[in-house]
Amino acid sequence: MDRKIILLIAFCIIYVSQGLYAENLKKNKNVKYSWEKLVCGGQFQDLYLPTPIINGLESDSIWGDEDIVPRDVDNGFEQKGWRVWGGNPVLNKDGKYYLTVARWREGGGWQNDSEVALCVADSAIGPYSFIRTIQAKGHNPEVIKLKNGNYMLHTMWGENQTAKDMRGPWVKNKKNMSLNANGFFSKGGNPGANLTTDFRPDGSIILMLKNGTIAISNSGPEGPYDVVSKYNYDRATGYPEDPVIWRSRHQYHSVYNHDQDNKNAYMRSLDGINWIEEQGNAYDRIIRYTDGTVNKWYQMERPKIIQDATGRGVYMSFAVHDKINKHSKNIIVPLVKERFISILGDNPVTAKTRSVTLRIEAEDDFNPVKELDVNSLRLGAGFEVNRGGGYKVVSSEANGKDLLVRFKGKNGLGHLDYDLKLLGKYKNGELVFGYALLPQRSASEASLIATPYTIKDVDGRKVLESTIKNYGMGISEPQLVYIYEHKGDKKILVKKLKIEALKPYEGQKIVVNLGAEDLCLCEFEVVVMGSNEGQEYWRMENHTTLAASFKGSWTENDSADVNCYMKSEKTGTKLGDEVTYVFNGTRARVYGRIGRQMGAFAVYIDGHYIETVRCNYAPVTHVKIYTTTRLPEGKHTLKLVKTDATFNGPVAIDAFSFESLSNI
Repeated sequence: MDRKIILLIAFCIIYVSQGLYAENLKKNKNVKYSWEKLVCGGQFQDLYLPTPIINGLESDSIWGDEDIVPRDVDNGFEQKGWRVWGGNPVLNKDGKYYLTVARWREGGGWQNDSEVALCVADSAIGPYSFIRTIQAKGHNPEVIKLKNGNYMLHTMWGENQTAKDMRGPWVKNKKNMSLNANGFFSKGGNPGANLTTDFRPDGSIILMLKNGTIAISNSGPEGPYDVVSKYNYDRATGYPEDPVIWRSRHQYHSVYNHDQDNKNAYMRSLDGINWIEEQGNAYDRIIRYTDGTVNKWYQMERPKIIQDATGRGVYMSFAVHDKINKHSKNIIVPLVKERFISILGDNPVTAKTRSVTLRIEAEDDFNPVKELDVNSLRLGAGFEVNRGGGYKVVSSEANGKDLLVRFKGKNGLGHLDYDLKLLGKYKNGELVFGYALLPQRSASEASLIATPYTIKDVDGRKVLESTIKNYGMGISEPQLVYIYEHKGDKKILVKKLKIEALKPYEGQKIVVNLGAEDLCLCEFEVVVMGSNEGQEYWRMENHTTLAASFKGSWTENDSADVNCYMKSEKTGTKLGDEVTYVFNGTRARVYGRIGRQMGAFAVYIDGHYIETVRCNYAPVTHVKIYTTTRLPEGKHTLKLVKTDATFNGPVAIDAFSFESLSNI
């Protein structure tokens, strides 16, 4: 066939296919990327199992709208004449489950009338019976089992009490939990509301604050807790709150709620300090009973976890309320149990590793040789496996009661991944999953952080100071530290330093002479190479960068706020004001200001509408307005458009950053 004819046919095929694609976009403005399509098990909300019915479903003489009637009133805890909120079930020494909840009488309010009640049940899901009030004034209780076998109950603002047994007696401690700001905030002291805690393997305690900030105490449950990373959620918009943190095997998990944006999220971490947020929702406000009945709750908040002896989550507890009178109760839902898996051999597994052999361990309630649909299994980076990718099975064999499975293909590992995720099905069609730590990584490895820098005047010179500290549980390797100056759109290397090996909780102060230049319109960055944060892959840019394009009524505003990036920002006041940021990389972030009367953005990635985020929350500057999901390395466009979502206030942006392998 003539070459010109072949080219013409090819052109016509491409033209027609592009036309059909464009037509499909017109029909579905909300079309999503293929990388956003999650398989079953690709998001945390897929892990909820049908809830067993205890004593039957009830319809008569119970509160609630048509979406939650009939329901099992014996699941969790509800009480006539009271509004019940939260719930942290704990398995006690006597083999019973004890639930601490906040409750207040109908007609009252949680701010002034909430008390902490203690309830008991023979099983994790209930029915729970009220025992007594153990704190006359208190809200959002959570119990942590201490290393000595005792229990500590903490509530909002760090109030706490301890007991040798969950039944009591409970003794109020003289000191509240306290926070050492460690330079991350202007002051410490009170840790705030909605606290969640868990133990680390070395006996220290990890604390997550309401806003996603992480703090660690190596001096007991009352602290002080050193802040080690702040605002760990992918964004501060949407009123993120109500986190729960727990540790299983080699990693930490957290689920939290975006109340304003009607969504929630799940994230994982190797060290509990630096987090990877996964796509999808953590829960969907729907309870499915084993007989097929469905309850759809108007609101579901305050997630808490029930763990087995190995730390695996086996139940999730929630506070829920209806949409009519906002009656509320506690409910408890079973979870799919994570399975124990490990990679055979000590050789490092990287993105270039084309095959691995996995051990799937048998347990008393699990026979992998007989129960698994082996051909359904996928193994790889969570980002890949959650979308149906990763290694595929090539062979399997029994090894005693365990199952050895050989996988081959591409695993999709990125620079922040520390394990491989297994996802598949049992022969009966139910979900199976697990995580295998990479052989070259350790759950007790070092974790270096740089405290926020300060600049001081010394004999007419400017001096930058920071401290590099190891908050991991192993001795660190010697590392390089880079100090960069951001001035305008330029990123300038100021100093390269070498940090010697640091023991856990040991720090090294760095001091850099900046000279006598005017530092008014510049920012500095302290980057620890090779840290778990992967900070070296990110590049910060002021909002004045040529990569950003503002359209509409945006105005340039100088800011006296020291936290505003380069002390300036752009504000938009009219609906339709938009900003477009073009970057080459895998992720991007937009930074700006949120506040009580701020507005909202509609978010688009490469022309596709993703979601709407609200900026009206407690006032703070230079926080993450939005972080994109992980994208294929390459050129992308992130666009934010001011939209109307409850509050039609102004919006403000002061900086951008993007992640790329080329930034290193």
